[in-house]
Amino acid sequence: MRTARYTMLIMVGVFLARFSGCTWNPFGEDEISSGHRQIRGTVQLHDGSSPEGVYVWLDGFNIGDYTDGTGQFKLILPAESSHGSSSVVSGIYSVYFYIANYGLDSAQVVVQDGEFVYSRGDINKDGKVYAPMVMRSFLRINTSVEPLSVSANYTGNIEVKVTLTAMFDSATVVVPKSIGGMLGAILLKKSDSQTVTIFTSAPYIETRAAILVGKVGRTIGMTFNFINRPLDPGTYEVVPYLLIAHEPIPEDLMESLGPNAEELGPDYLNIPFRREGGQFEVK
Repeated sequence: MRTARYTMLIMVGVFLARFSGCTWNPFGEDEISSGHRQIRGTVQLHDGSSPEGVYVWLDGFNIGDYTDGTGQFKLILPAESSHGSSSVVSGIYSVYFYIANYGLDSAQVVVQDGEFVYSRGDINKDGKVYAPMVMRSFLRINTSVEPLSVSANYTGNIEVKVTLTAMFDSATVVVPKSIGGMLGAILLKKSDSQTVTIFTSAPYIETRAAILVGKVGRTIGMTFNFINRPLDPGTYEVVPYLLIAHEPIPEDLMESLGPNAEELGPDYLNIPFRREGGQFEVK
């Protein structure tokens, strides 16, 4: 008899909560908590690399953030009036965790009336993802430059080699502007400024070579010089122009990184990668 009464009380509570707008819950106050527009969490990399710079993106709302040096991130929903669409203010959405050469990971969140619902999906009662998101690399990218240091008036060629190694069975890498299996382009990012200089093997070629990379390293390369494009003295990071086709990535996620993020230009550096090597100095 007592069981029947308790069941009836629960049904009445659910009915009132649903149709009166009340957030009272017969299972306890911690079960339903609304009125929150912020979530946070932590990202870790399985190989022990720095967790800084992982891109965290909330679909439906197109909100993104990069993790800080400790892997922490925070996402804040905009005010309803600034969202501009009532069709996506309630529902179940995915938070994606993205590095181009790591496996894409995600967590689920529940949004009701433009606010996160804590203690639902993968979010705890404090608005934090329950456990750190641990991401695994599937492709190692190692760049070497020879010589490592030159003078500003150096007239010889500088050789760049990129060794690609799959961490598991295989990975597919797209090499834009490639000719004869060569690396098509590199970007040189000056360490003490936002200056980005681009060198290409063949400027007017628009090829896209797809290569299958296995556990045995595969090396591609190119050469460049300062004859037509001198570089100011300083330390540079040599970034190979590569695209990863290992797994499907939401189109809106990629677009949120910049309308031209996959094109050869400064916006390409918005795509998070983990690379090794590639340091170069002009004296």
